Amino acid sequence: MLRAKPGDTFWAFDGSGLKYRAVIESIDKTSVTGIIASTSRLENEPFYNVTLAQGICRPNKMDEIVEKGTEVGVSSFIFYYSDKGYSKQTEESSSRKTSRLVRIARAAAKQSKRSIIPNIAEFVSFVDLLDQRKDYDLALVAHQDASSKPIEHYLEEITAIRKILLLVGPESGFSESEFEACLNAGFMPTGLGPRRLRTETAAMIFPALILHQLGDL
Repeated sequence: MLRAKPGDTFWAFDGSGLKYRAVIESIDKTSVTGIIASTSRLENEPFYNVTLAQGICRPNKMDEIVEKGTEVGVSSFIFYYSDKGYSKQTEESSSRKTSRLVRIARAAAKQSKRSIIPNIAEFVSFVDLLDQRKDYDLALVAHQDASSKPIEHYLEEITAIRKILLLVGPESGFSESEFEACLNAGFMPTGLGPRRLRTETAAMIFPALILHQLGDL
């Protein structure tokens, strides 16, 4: 707004799905007053609700996961504690880290011209994460072995899909008991390609592949 003047137009969004085209009526050093010229809803938002559940990892990687995931179209992020998760995360306040991630999501939503700021909840336990599986039409866990099927296999089998939960392990991967618990909770293993990926790479590629397969990227 440094070079803006009365009569100029600008875009604003409220983070809940509404986007406004406004005309500047007055401007000073601390505020801008405008008149709303038009309103649109859910502009640049994917039809499918994709939630990314990510094992807690190093802070800079979590920042990047939220930033890039927001740009791709992730609707919400869940960060969870795990057996092999980044241990130093437990030494800091969860609410303080969450506040930082919310700011990153807000900036990324603005940059990518989304209408909704993705939700980032307080960090949860692995057990609490698995309990949320029942709220989704489809739940997939990124896993590289012979039992994993490609993403398109599950999308072809399940026709009524709107809410999707994607699970990515922490930097050191799942423990055997955690992965078994994933399967018992109804998560289906899927591969993301022939090469082994870092957790932050998988977290970016997973939702992108899903939305691309659904024609929503």
